[in-house]
Amino acid sequence: MTNTEPFNLPEPLRSIKKLQFLYPHASPIEPLNRLTSELSKLYPGAGSKPKLWIKREDSNSGVAFGGNKIRKLEYVVADAVEKGATVLVSTGGLQSNHMRHVAAAAVRSGLKAHLLPNDLVKSTDLEYKNLGNIQMTHLLGAEHSPYDSDPDEILKSLAAQGEIPYWIPSGASTHPLGGLGYARFAFELVQQEVQMGVYFDTIIVACASGSTLGGMIAGFKFIETLNGDGGDEGRMRRVAVGVDAFAGPPGKTKESVLRSSRTTAAVLGLDQWNAGSYGFVDERTRGAIKLLAGLEGILTDPVYTGKALAGVIEKYRLGEFSGRENVLFVHTGGVASLSAYPNVR
Repeated sequence: MTNTEPFNLPEPLRSIKKLQFLYPHASPIEPLNRLTSELSKLYPGAGSKPKLWIKREDSNSGVAFGGNKIRKLEYVVADAVEKGATVLVSTGGLQSNHMRHVAAAAVRSGLKAHLLPNDLVKSTDLEYKNLGNIQMTHLLGAEHSPYDSDPDEILKSLAAQGEIPYWIPSGASTHPLGGLGYARFAFELVQQEVQMGVYFDTIIVACASGSTLGGMIAGFKFIETLNGDGGDEGRMRRVAVGVDAFAGPPGKTKESVLRSSRTTAAVLGLDQWNAGSYGFVDERTRGAIKLLAGLEGILTDPVYTGKALAGVIEKYRLGEFSGRENVLFVHTGGVASLSAYPNVR
């Protein structure tokens, strides 16, 4: 089903085919009044105090709990359908939000899903291995190969069985269309700013494989190009900050983001923190999750959004938001994995 946009998109973005997995309205933006007040009390010497906001990408869809990955897959799965695919094939960690959404997107599109989980985290916890996202991919009917299976061999095997497989890389991040969902997000956000009378000068988002942040960067740059002014006159230039949830070498994450933003920019024509290793929870992340839950009633996850939130709090503590007025934390979802981390409480 083709989505009816709640806002006007320019070409070529308007004409690129996509499916409708998101709700037909923008994901909500809410003020984090209690968190803003609490941080100003905890860190009184942290310079000027911006207002904190949250964009609820965790509430952007009714498909398998929503989140950033389902926004990306609107474009990617549309391409799979157009090419006659019968099965979506993808990979990720056992608690991969991406694999959950690939399985759900396949169901919504009348396709099969075949997943290749990897054992990147090396956890021995039974909850991690059996609950959360991996449980949900089974409920969604996806087939699973053994850990660290060779994608090429799986694709050949499926083709030999008469299937037409469609490969989606982890997070859809190196897929040519993987950043388009968040380029579109930029237009959605700008319209919300106009409606609300608020300008978000800083945007914080979790970053691992890179196409969420990379797509945003390309989208905001596209908007600047269309406006013809290179920015908003009289306003502080917008900054998008990716909080590294992967814990690889910093240069590797930066390279992924830049690659994704350049790839997305080509389709359109045109800092970081690390709170512990990927899939493991450190005390800063645990504390950030509990703080937001206790103050705002909003849950975040240990792998991505909890780490991004820890980055928000740390930047606030260090006074690095000084001079900024409105800081937007993008909640990319992932709460489905919480049951796999019973010690986060």
